[in-house]
Amino acid sequence: MQFDYKHFHIDASPLDEGGRYYARAKIYRRTSAGGDAVEVKYSGDLGDYPSDAAAIEASRQWAIQWCDANSA
Repeated sequence: MQFDYKHFHIDASPLDEGGRYYARAKIYRRTSAGGDAVEVKYSGDLGDYPSDAAAIEASRQWAIQWCDANSA
C-alpha cells in the first residue's frame, strides 16, 4: 500500500513469508517540487501478523507516527 502523508510518500507493503505477513514501511521525501523521491527512513520489520491487512495497518500507523514526530 502506497500513500502520501504530509510532505512524505509512504510505502507500507508487507513481506509475505510462509503465511505470515511482516509489517514494514519505507518513507520518502521529495527533494523539490516534482523532484526525485529520496528514502529518509526504513522501519525494518515491525512484527509479524496473520493477515496482509493487519500488517499494512501496523505499517501505516508506524509511518504516520514517524512522520508526525519528524515533520519540519
